[in-house]
Amino acid sequence: MSSGFQSHLDDPDLSRVSAALVRAGLRAREIARQTGTGIAVRIDGELHILRGEELNGEPAGTQEQADAG
Repeated sequence: MSSGFQSHLDDPDLSRVSAALVRAGLRAREIARQTGTGIAVRIDGELHILRGEELNGEPAGTQEQADAG
């Protein structure tokens, strides 16, 4: 998951989109772990279904976003 989206528009709401998407992705992983289901993600242009241990850990870019926010 990439958290590198940066808006070039002068809109304060859009400046928070990237962090919101990262939070939504983390929540989706949490729910998938709790319910034993997988989640579909696009990684480097390829569709993947993440299940089990693949859901553990931080998605790529999460730490950078946490440091910035």
